[in-house]
Amino acid sequence: MKIVQLISGIGVNGAVIQCLRLAEGLAKRGHDVTLVARENSWIHQQLAGTQVKFHPSELKRWPFQDLKAIAKWVQQERVDIVHTHNTSGQIFGALLKMFTKVPVVATAHHTKLHAYWMMKDFVIANSDHTRGIEINWNRVRPRNIETVRALIDHTPIPHNAQQLRDRWRAENGFTEADKVIGIVGDVCPRKNHLLLLNAMPEILRRVPNAKVAVIGNRCPTYMLKINAGIEQLGLKNEFRFVDFQFDIPNMMRAIDLLVACPVQEAFGLTPPEAMAAFKPVVATRVGGLIESVVDGETGFLVPSNNAAALSSAVAKVLENDDLAEQMGVAGRARFLEMFDNYRNVIRHEEIYTDVARRVLRREVAKPVTLPKRPTTTLPTTSLPTAGVPPMVYHR
Repeated sequence: MKIVQLISGIGVNGAVIQCLRLAEGLAKRGHDVTLVARENSWIHQQLAGTQVKFHPSELKRWPFQDLKAIAKWVQQERVDIVHTHNTSGQIFGALLKMFTKVPVVATAHHTKLHAYWMMKDFVIANSDHTRGIEINWNRVRPRNIETVRALIDHTPIPHNAQQLRDRWRAENGFTEADKVIGIVGDVCPRKNHLLLLNAMPEILRRVPNAKVAVIGNRCPTYMLKINAGIEQLGLKNEFRFVDFQFDIPNMMRAIDLLVACPVQEAFGLTPPEAMAAFKPVVATRVGGLIESVVDGETGFLVPSNNAAALSSAVAKVLENDDLAEQMGVAGRARFLEMFDNYRNVIRHEEIYTDVARRVLRREVAKPVTLPKRPTTTLPTTSLPTAGVPPMVYHR
């Protein structure tokens, strides 16, 4: 099958990583996969050594030169399906249908309201929460949308994991005795770091050696509020700001607990990434977070914007090593159950085939038949990830 993955993002975020991992997974399945993106984009730089082809485009919607050029190329190549990502790319893909009959599938990585979703031949939602928004607010027909879970890194735990963990903690100012709370993602209002900041005094009363690792890129304006709060509460020694990280599995193994407390989240990649590393998660009961975190089993779910509830849940886990370990093991099991990269890629393939048959009214090439994957109780590997760093922020 000839597949185009079209993405407009120049930098790196969750949607970009999903697009890259999916493209590589499909190529490994024997499909002819081409990435259409900007020449200077981060994702283009990651294709070296992969089986994914690249076709450059500025993806400008006006004037129509880019649209016409891509439409002509798509028709010449007899592309079977175009899969779009990121808002600008979604709009470009919707307009592309004006110039070609090739079907367009789109992944909804967020829950914003846009009219273009109705114009897609099929929509893939990153969570059941997102699927509900697309149906109820963006008027996507239920038969034209499905939830397909994200592709998440399944890197096996290395033999020197303890050494790597100790090194990460030392490099970032944490000791072995510290109980490290990780909060991962852009430091921006939506991620609501201020809630954890306001919960820290009570957490420290119960767990005096608690520390916070704030990991990710920082919004300068929001950082002014964070720094002011830290100064006001006298928590300068308890907060460490860690720059952008690529090795998410090692970082997750180095913390003791992940907190995800956004005010809104379409899905949220960091909880399952923490669960993959046997770490408990405390998250706010919003959006797609309730689909991965099982309250009382893999961690705790707390009301949004409730500092008292957040502090109570965090302290309860940090005070009890046995509980933390139990939740970490349960989280790992749930991660393996929910996020099967092999099954994920196969499902995308099946959706493409059904949509292409319906829209193009012709058969499409089937992938190379691969040996059946052995079934194990706790699998530790998955499809290759195109040299993608095992993690990414910008959620």
